[in-house]
Amino acid sequence: MDELEAVERLVRQARKEQPPATDATGAVLARLGTPRRTGLLPLSLVAVAASLAAAVVLALAIQVWSAGSDPQAAFYSVVEVTQP
Repeated sequence: MDELEAVERLVRQARKEQPPATDATGAVLARLGTPRRTGLLPLSLVAVAASLAAAVVLALAIQVWSAGSDPQAAFYSVVEVTQP
């Protein structure tokens, strides 16, 4: 039980101690008040890449749309052949 009493004694001593008072508000407010400078280059590169990807997708979609045929075209061809 000596170990348990030693731990309890340490707990009582720890509860009596007061943490040191620190004031970090000034440093935090100063850091929040200064604006960070970020360059526009990374955002511009992402915008250019997204625009190029959209242009490629649009070009492919136009090709697919224009190359597509009417799904009922096969029925019409049968009708055209059978009628004189």
